[in-house]
Parts: sequence; structure tokens; C-alpha cells
Amino acid sequence: MNKKTTGAWIIHHSRKLEGVANVSQDYEQIILAGKCGTMLNALAASVQVDVTKVRLHALAKANGISVRFELPAILNELQKQRLIDHGDSGLSVLGLTTVKTLEHTATIFEESSPDKNEKAAIEVSEMVSDIPIAKSDTAEYLADNFSLSNKDTNEILKQYEQIGFFDSEVIDNERLYFNGNLFRHEEIMKVNAVLSSLRSEDKKRLAELSEKLNALGCIPKREAIIILGDILYSKVCAIGFIDENTIGNEAGMFSFVTLPAAFSKFTNSIVDDAFDLAKAFVTSLTYGMTSSPHSRGRITMIEALMKKLISGSWVGPATAIGQDYKVLEVKGVLEVKPTGDGRYFMRLLKKDVGRMALMVITAGEASTDTLLNMPSVSATKYEGPEVNRVIVRKQQTEPLRKGVAMLLNDLRTGGIR
Repeated sequence: MNKKTTGAWIIHHSRKLEGVANVSQDYEQIILAGKCGTMLNALAASVQVDVTKVRLHALAKANGISVRFELPAILNELQKQRLIDHGDSGLSVLGLTTVKTLEHTATIFEESSPDKNEKAAIEVSEMVSDIPIAKSDTAEYLADNFSLSNKDTNEILKQYEQIGFFDSEVIDNERLYFNGNLFRHEEIMKVNAVLSSLRSEDKKRLAELSEKLNALGCIPKREAIIILGDILYSKVCAIGFIDENTIGNEAGMFSFVTLPAAFSKFTNSIVDDAFDLAKAFVTSLTYGMTSSPHSRGRITMIEALMKKLISGSWVGPATAIGQDYKVLEVKGVLEVKPTGDGRYFMRLLKKDVGRMALMVITAGEASTDTLLNMPSVSATKYEGPEVNRVIVRKQQTEPLRKGVAMLLNDLRTGGIR
């Protein structure tokens, strides 16, 4: 496995561990490397930048990192890796792309002498992102490659399931492992396997949704549910056939749906948007275009705006910039500065994220016409596909879970029963 893929799984796993008690001591190196990667990603731009102490602390808090208890160790590690130069008033950060950030995350992990269970968690997650794998086959792989006893193997796999490193479903008394990355690329065999397991009416519905998403790139969740119905929507969302993204503000949470390949057509599987930055970028910019009143600086030429941002230019001034792009500010994608009269300028710090978002938009994979219909209030929260997929799975009834298990089995067997 290459370093950027390893780094992406470290970020994924460290996020999963944030919500789990009593196991953190078993995954200390994943947690440390994941937090280092998250902080580095928030700090770094495409070129070398200086970051004040105030901004440093604000970014740490926004990314769930304790300024007092966690940040000092993270900064020490980043300085040890020669990625930052830390002084009393702030720090200087090397220019880095998202891919380079992931590679450095992997290096930090590898140099920290991780335990077998940490290395295995990453390898198994990559395995089950390609195709669902039986628990028995996974256990055999762990025993052979990590010299684990049957008892240790079973305990580790149980822990992985409880943490949520990957998901599982049972069919015909056999437990299958999988995760939300099964459809990150447009693989005809996988799509056909899913379709072959559905009733003819459900096939038509799923084909209709896929056609609409291919044409528009992105539609509100409510439109997807109208096409699929609640049950079929829950099934295909649970296995990652579609992605649900959510943006939030003072008026509530608003969800929209894309095909998983929309944000990985130009790059590589889980690596493409490991921090969900391009998704958040496209969402926020399109919100600005479709919902913000003209008096606040509504965006009407998103492609021209994106190209100007990617060139390194400041954009503005507009009142909306200070209100609509808080999500991108706290993720370190944009820098926003006030003019003093209630208006703001912004510039792009992560050009690789901007380029990816622009390619998605101009390729028709993320429509700028019908992404969201939201009230004119600022977007302050973003939840990516993995968070929403987990919520959907938790809400499923037992009959629904059996339906999901059958879909997974058909994926594994190519639809042959």
C-alpha cells in the first residue's frame, strides 16, 4: 500500500476513534499520526505560510484538538519532521498538497513503532474497500500475515467492528466485512451486481436516480428519496452506492446526494478527498451561487471565481464572504480578511483542493444548478458521506439489514447465487 493511501486510512481511523472510549491506549500511534495529519492539513497551504498564534489556536479548536493537552505534542512532532518552524509568536508552515500531507501522516505513523493491531486495521480496511470479504477469510489473512493466534484475531476483529473501522453484515450465517468506499470508482461489475439483486421496479428507480445524478451531478436528498423511496434509499446509502453530504447553518441541516465517483474521477479512491475538503468547497461555493442574495455578493459565475482563486488572487470584497465560508475557513481551505466596512476578501490556500473542485464542476459531476435550495444564512457545518452513512445504518430495521446483507453478498459473488 502506498503512503498516501495509508495516510488516508489513518485519518479515517483517527476520526472513528474520537467517539470511542476505553480503547485509545491500543491505538495511540493512529491517534497521534491522525491528529498530526489533521492539524497539518488545517495549517498548510499550497505555498509556505506564516501562521499567528491566534490563528493556530483557532484552527486547533475548530478541528477538535485540545490547545493545552494535545497541540504541544503535535507541534513537536511536526517540527521534528521539519514541516513547521515553531516560534514564540506563531509558526511557519511548508507549502504542501493534500497528498503530501497524507504521505507525511503515514511517515509519522510508521516512525512511531505502531502495534500489530494498528497496522492490521489499516490493511484490512483497504482490503474490504474493494469488495466485501468474509470474516473467516479476514481472520485467516490476519493470522498468516501478522502471526496472531485465533483468540487474538477474533478479539481484534471484534474491536475493529465496535470501533467502526469497517462495517459488517451477516448472511447465511457468514459475517461479511465492507466499508463505504466500495463505489469510489465507476466499476460496471459492481453496479451490475447490485442491480441484479433488486426487483425490476427497484432497478428502474435506481437507474433513474443514477441517470439524474450523472446529468446533474448533485441533487437534494428529498428528490432522491422521492425517486427511490425510503427503504431503497437506506439500502443503497448503507453500502456506499450513493453519497449523502450535509451542510448546516442556523436554519438547520440540509442534505444532498452525489454518486461516490463524482469526487474521485480525477484522483485515487479514498485518497482523492480524504479530508472531504473538495466536497465542502463545492457545497459552500454552490450555496453562495444559488442561495445568497445579490446584495450580499451572490456568486453567478462560479467557474470564473474558482479560476481566479486558483490563480492565487484575492476575491471580493463582499459581505457574504465573511458569512458563507466559515466551514472552509476553519478547515484551512480559505483565508478571509475584513475590509473594515462589513465586507471581506478571500483567497484560496489549498490550490489542489480548488483544482479538484473546479474539475468536478466543469465535468458536470457536481451541478451548479440544483445543488441546494437554502435560506440566505451562513453555512457553518459540514458532514461528509461516511458520517451520514453510519447514521443511516444505525437507523435500519432488521429486515432492512438483511436486504443490505444480500446486496453485499451479490457484490462479492458478482450477482451469482
